[in-house]
Amino acid sequence: MLVFLDRQHSGQIRRLDSLGAVSDLDGDGVESIEEAEAIWTGYLSIEIEKSLRALDYHVIPISDGSYSERHARVNEMSSRYEGPQVYLALHFNAGGGNYGSMFYDHRSGAGADLASKICDALEDLAGLEITKKIPCSGADWTKNAYYTIKGVGRPVAICSEPAFIDFEGHKKYFNKAGMAQLGFAIAAGIHKWRRGE
Repeated sequence: MLVFLDRQHSGQIRRLDSLGAVSDLDGDGVESIEEAEAIWTGYLSIEIEKSLRALDYHVIPISDGSYSERHARVNEMSSRYEGPQVYLALHFNAGGGNYGSMFYDHRSGAGADLASKICDALEDLAGLEITKKIPCSGADWTKNAYYTIKGVGRPVAICSEPAFIDFEGHKKYFNKAGMAQLGFAIAAGIHKWRRGE
């Protein structure tokens, strides 16, 4: 099985300063680059990849280009690989929520099932008991999530937002050990989906 891990926000030529959400994670009153979403999705991507490779999955990390350019590259690579495929657009949420969310294309039954499996795995972690699988489209409030995955063809695509970077109860995951826990859980959810569990 092949999994594409897309560290979004960073790597966009038209938005070179984009790092996504930023939160004062260490409580020093200053929001620094080490506290930016795009930095933490980099750490999360590595942990997901390590866990997936331990399960003998193939992994392709992506971190540059516009979202449409990334989707086009994924589709080209996808056409040369036989077997099931997954695409994760990696994000962290912000705005004071207290839940994790997995967005999937509203037309995709496989996306809904994959989102459920990842949510189930995340709910085993303390502080992440509330997770939501959310269908997304270009027609409502979910459009931002939809645009992160809408150009992906064959791979089952998810916009992954496992935690809120600015929710106090989730801040304990924004360190090396926490990213390892999140990465393992996301990989476990993908594995359960692949096995049809």
